[in-house]
Order: sequence, then structure tokens, then C-alpha cells
Amino acid sequence: MNRILHTERLTLRPFRRDDAEAVTHWVSDRRVAEMTTLIPHPYAHTEAIDWIDRLLTYDDDHPHQVFAITLRDTGELIGCIGLHRNETAPMAEFGYWLGVPFWGNGYATEALQAVLRLGFEDLGLRRIGACHFAHNPASGRVMQKAGLTHEGTQRLGAQRGNQLFDRVNYGLIDDDWMAAHPK
Repeated sequence: MNRILHTERLTLRPFRRDDAEAVTHWVSDRRVAEMTTLIPHPYAHTEAIDWIDRLLTYDDDHPHQVFAITLRDTGELIGCIGLHRNETAPMAEFGYWLGVPFWGNGYATEALQAVLRLGFEDLGLRRIGACHFAHNPASGRVMQKAGLTHEGTQRLGAQRGNQLFDRVNYGLIDDDWMAAHPK
């Protein structure tokens, strides 16, 4: 993948193999891993290397576009955001994580808006959605600030390991995005 997205404070770029140390550092924090469905805890450095190696095989047409979230001024890697396209319909889901020191600064919303713009304006998607665990309302606020609409809660609809949690769903369609972001 070669796409690079810029926002006021962030650069979203492809992962590099030398990002493995930062990835390991941030997602090894239980508070980050526990808010995701897929990141194991504990998280080994070799897992970061294997994951990044897999990402390096993706091109710009791959259904999964995964970006390192970095601070524009310093280049420091602070998180990850991915847009995961449905291969049979013009829709996608996104997911993200940030290192704990970067929570509450608007970085997730800023990164999400860049990925929504990519999805709707460049990739021609019609719908983009996501979910979060009900015990993580901060993630819901990120989605709301980026313009997504709450679509309901599935009781015990999400799984992490062998535990079930309530899943809170959000979505946005292209017409609503375009109305809020006229060219």
C-alpha cells in the first residue's frame, strides 16, 4: 500500500517493518488491547513483525487499507486505523487503536475523518460502519464526532477471547457524508 493521508496534525501512512517496536509498545498496554476484538494480550514483538509483514503485501487495491497514525510534526507512531472493504458490495468497516497517552486529544476523530474521506470520495463506498464495546463509550464519541449515526446495540454481540460483550453499532452513508462535506 502506498497511500498517504494528511490531516492538520497527523500523517496516515503505510506501516514499515521498523514500526514493530512502537506497535508492540502501545498494544502491549492492556487498556489498548482490551478495547479491541483481535489484539491479544500479552502481545509479543514477533506478532507485530508478522502483522506488519502481512500488511506490506497489500497494494492500494487490497480490500484492507491499514494506516499507521503518526504525528505530523514528529513522525511518532501513535496508533493504527484500518478500512476493511466488503469484497462484494461498496461498503466497509473501520477499526482503530491509539496508544493511551494519546487518548482524549481528538487524534482518533481526525484520523477517522481522513479515512472516511478516502472511503467515500476516493474509493466510492456507499456505507462505512463500525462498532465498539458498550463499556468503551469514548470510542462511540469518536464515531459521533466524525459524523456517524448510532444504529443500535446488540446485546452480547461482540466477542473478545471467550467473553461476550454488548456491541454498539454506528454507520454513515455516502449521501450523508457528501451533504456534510460539499465540494
